[in-house]
Order: sequence, then structure tokens, then C-alpha cells
Amino acid sequence: MRDDAVPLAGEAGRFYDPFVPARKPPSEASGPGRVPVLLAGLGIDALAGERARRRAARNGTDMGWELVCAGCASEDALAAAIGQALDLSVEAIASTDSIVGRGDLGSDPGRAETAGGPMARSLRVCGPDLQGKFFMAPRLEELDSIAALLAIHPQRRSIFRVCTPRALFAHRATASLAQRSQSACLGLAGDRPALSARTVWTGMQGMVAGLISGGLAILLVKAPWQFLHVLHLGLLPLFLCCALVRLLAAHRLLSQHAADPSDSAGPALRCEGPRPVYSVLVALHDERAMVPGLVAALSALQWPRSRLEVMLVCEGDDAGTIAAVEAAIAGRPNFSLVRVPPSLPRTKPKALNVALPLASGEFLVIYDAEDRPRPGQLEAAYRRFRCSDARLACLQAPLVIGNGETSWLSGHFALEYAALFRGFLPWLSAAGLPLPLGGTSNHFRRAALEAVGAWDSHNVTEDADLGIRLYRAGYRVETIDVPTFEDAPESWRVWRNQRTRWMKGWIQTWLVHMRDPVALWRDLGAKGFVGFQLLFFGMLASSVAHAFLLFFLACTALALGTSGPPALVDSVLLATDAFTLIAGYLAFVVLATQALDREEKRFLPRHLWTLAVYWLLISVAAFRAFLQLMDRPHVWEKTPHPPPPGLGADAGAGSMPGAVPAAETTARSLS
Repeated sequence: MRDDAVPLAGEAGRFYDPFVPARKPPSEASGPGRVPVLLAGLGIDALAGERARRRAARNGTDMGWELVCAGCASEDALAAAIGQALDLSVEAIASTDSIVGRGDLGSDPGRAETAGGPMARSLRVCGPDLQGKFFMAPRLEELDSIAALLAIHPQRRSIFRVCTPRALFAHRATASLAQRSQSACLGLAGDRPALSARTVWTGMQGMVAGLISGGLAILLVKAPWQFLHVLHLGLLPLFLCCALVRLLAAHRLLSQHAADPSDSAGPALRCEGPRPVYSVLVALHDERAMVPGLVAALSALQWPRSRLEVMLVCEGDDAGTIAAVEAAIAGRPNFSLVRVPPSLPRTKPKALNVALPLASGEFLVIYDAEDRPRPGQLEAAYRRFRCSDARLACLQAPLVIGNGETSWLSGHFALEYAALFRGFLPWLSAAGLPLPLGGTSNHFRRAALEAVGAWDSHNVTEDADLGIRLYRAGYRVETIDVPTFEDAPESWRVWRNQRTRWMKGWIQTWLVHMRDPVALWRDLGAKGFVGFQLLFFGMLASSVAHAFLLFFLACTALALGTSGPPALVDSVLLATDAFTLIAGYLAFVVLATQALDREEKRFLPRHLWTLAVYWLLISVAAFRAFLQLMDRPHVWEKTPHPPPPGLGADAGAGSMPGAVPAAETTARSLS
């Protein structure tokens, strides 16, 4: 027996399922259909109704939801018309009504083939007075069948109520909020504590770190010059290894540029059949000014409106952002607001974990408040998923900085992002190495995301950690080339806080996965294990190494200028330091310049002359991250985002630096 079946009045032991076809009396079977009359009452002509019916057949939805998404009628108006057609009461579900029979929580209003079937469109509740009610949001295609059943059993009208699909969804969401919030607060720490950053250090890691730190401190006091030489020689190979991997990524880009683009593009995959539901999740905090532009950019995404659900996730005490979201999404039926109860940790991954059970999409993408994704990005990701196997868990879209010309900091940021998202990450994917995700524009196969436990609520770079966990579980992460535009920080304070959080999260991720190095080796394999060490330990160490190498180089040069001819060892160290630094700079320069597009090459390369200064700032952020890890490991230093000037509804689609040519976007659009 289904848990949402309704007991028949006066018929003990019998239950009614409103979506099981009923025997129609002759009068009902021979009568005119209710849908044309209902549409006429809403002022919708027959042609618009036929278009909605065809879209419903093509998209795998229902006619009423297509009409709502097309703006022909509101959900409330449609529910009122359905209630009138069936002669049933239309009312809201009271907050005091307790769910007795619940459907599938993850079902969206327009999804016709949900895992829970028709349960998603109905809800059995019981009020404080113990009166049972059965709320439903019938599809237009079911009206005649339901009317026929009511004609046979008119006594059931006393418990039947009509409401909107959104009302059903909202009531289920409210009923599950406490459980979702509690689960998200623990997150991975509750199910898989060994993979969560909730515990910063294990006892063994703390002991090893203490022994190493103590030994180095003793060496520094007893033999300071020997200590500096050991540190010196230890940092050199790490810095050189990072330069080497950048050169390998640059070589791949050079090879691509030399090849005929028509040879590498391959035939465009034509995706037939209904599009799946695609969920878009955006976590917002203190982003009131960004909301209108964000909603405009997400509204421009090329995907059937009836198959796209957008969830804007806000902290429950962020009144300003909540008000802005409510105003911006009014009249957009596929947009919804998800409130997160204020609780620790106050992090983006926790907010996403609260919202994830509400999402119904087979595929899911994460964006940030400042993002302006290219409209064809979802279609490009879907096509890649369609032509790959189920082990492809995630696709990373490139992030392109739109304000790289406005300041020195944003210019260097743009160079970094070009090298990372258009050069380094694609090389990691092609080489079959672990790929740390970029925090936004991550397109997931939902089943894979849930299989690895979703996001770690306690990791302040949950994206990088998730990429490694996917790889450890046997999944692949690849890249696509349809970009998302965003703006870089332009002030030192904002940049410093953001970079500190990134560095701290990378340390957290390295510590988490190195709790059991043997298991990590087994999961990643030899190549993946070495790649992981180069990515995380190597990049963190090279950030520190850069400052030390400059210091050593300056000290050696100063000593040479004051103490006559250098000893052989000093000459070798001086030459080695100079070579290592120059190799590191040149490797980045080659990678970044190869990743830039023609427009970016007009103004970004001039910043390369001050690369050493920018990398010194990264070293400062790295030292700050190490210190912050000790006393505030889970603090999330928020990055404020001023709204870009002139952001309109076509955001992300215009001609911005790094934009994909219009012809390429057209080739990816829905045919």
C-alpha cells in the first residue's frame, strides 16, 4: 500500500490513490474535455495550448508546467482554474499541518517522471484538529480521470484540496529543514570522518609535525648556517618540479595551437530526446547587490525553462540578500530561495549540503554570486556527459576574469586564471592526474556527487577536496571550454583574505588525504599519488620557497659584494638560485601567454614584469594560512563582490576577454 493513499470515507480498509486511472461513468466519458475550457478561462488560446502540449511531450514534463514556464499563466492562477474545473477547494498548506504520507523530496514542480512518481504531486497531511487532508497538484492531462473518479466517489471531496506544485515542494522542504541542517552541519564528518577536515590534525600527524618542528628548531639554534643550507637544498627541487609541470602544460597548449583545429574538434554530438532536469545551486551571503545581475545571467542559460531549476541558497539571518532574492525571482517559476538555518560551520559547502536534497536534477552545476556563465555552458556539459561513461563525474568550466584591465592585482589574477583553467587543469585531465576543482562552474553527475558524500562542510576549499575524493573513488574529472566570467578582487585586503582561505583549504586537503598515505597510494595509484603531492604539497611549498629563494639570493649577492671572491659552494648556490627562479618565472610566462586569447594579449602581458612581486604576496598569504590553520581552521573569510557596471540580461554572452567565439557558442546551442 502506498503511504500517501487516502482512506475512503465510510469504507474501512479501502484506500484511494488519486493517480490510478478510475472507471469513468458514461456521462463523464462522453462529456467534453475540461482542458480546453480551463485554458479558455485563463485567456490562453488553443494555439498556445497546443504549443505547451508539444513542449511537454518533447521535454518529458506536463502541459500545465510548460504554460507556467512560458509565462502564459501563474502557478496560483492555474491551481485556481484546476480547482474550479474539479469543483475542489484551493487552499494553502498550513504550517501546522503535519505530513502523514510524504512523496519524493527531490522532485521539482515540472518533473513528470520522478523516482517517486505521482507522489511528488500529492501530500497527505493531518492538522492539529486531527482532520486529514489530501493536497494535490494535478496535471492537466489527469483532470478528466480525476473528475471521473470524483463522480463515482463524491464523498472524497471533503478531504481533497488543490494547491500548486511549489506549495507541495515548500512544505516538504520546511518539514525536512531540521534534518537537512543537522546532516549538513556534520556533513562528511558524520558519515566518513576520516575524509573530513573537521579534525585538523590526527594524533599521529600532530606528533610527526611536532618532531619535525622541534628538530628544525634545534638545528636552527645549534647550527643556523647548516640549517639554512638544508632548507635551501630542500626547497630548490620543489620549486623546479612546479616549474616543470607548468612547462608540460604549456607544451600541450603549444601542440594544440600548432594542430589544425578541425582535426581536434571532432564531430559535434547531436543530443536527441528530452533534456534531463538540470539543477543550478548558488550559495549567497551578504550578496544583495549581486543578486539582480546573477538572476539575469542565470536566466540567459540555454536550457528548457521547464527542465531547469535554480536554487539560490541564503543564510537564514541574511535579511538583505533574502529580500533581494525574493524580489529578483518574482515571476520566475523555476527559481527558488532556499534558507539555511544559522549554525556552525558557516561555510559555503555546508549551505550547499543543506540545499542538495531539494535538488532534483540528474545533473547539477555550482556557481558563485559574481558568475556570468556563457549561455551555452549547460548544453556543452550535457553533451560531454552524454558521450562519456558514468565514471565521468564532473566537468570544470574555465573561469575568465572580466576586469583584468582595471588594476594591477586583477591583471595578475587574470594571468593566473588563464594559466590555471585554460592550461594547467586541462593538462591534468588529459594526463589522467587528480584534478582539484575550481569552486564554481563545476558540473556534476548527481549520482557520482552523492556517492562520494558531496561537499565537506568543514573544508574551506571544498572544491579541491571534492576533486581528489572523486578521483580516489574511481571517477574522472574533465574540463570543457565554454567559460564563466567573473571579476577578480582589486583591493589588497580582499585579495589577501581570499588567497589565505585558498591556501588554508589546500593545507587542510593535504592533511586529510595524507592521514593514511598507504590507502591514498592504493586509491590513486603511483602516478596519481605523485601528482597529488606535486599539486598540493609542491604548490604550497613552492609558495614558501619563492620567498626563501629570493631571500637567499639577496643574502648571497650581498655577501659577495662585501667579502671579496666567493667560495665555490657560494657560487654554486647563487647560480642554482638564479636558475631556479628564472626557470619558475619563465615556465609560468610561457604557460600564461599561451593560454591568453588575442584580446587579453593586448593588455595582460605587461604585468609579467612584476611577477616576482605578485608571487611574494602569495608567499605572504601562505604564511598567513599556516598561522590561521592553528587557531581558526574553519573560519571562512568572505570575499565581497561589487556588482560589475552595466550588467544586464545578456551578461556572460557579450564580447569579454577570453570569450568563446560566437560561432562556437552557436554550434553548442540546442538544435
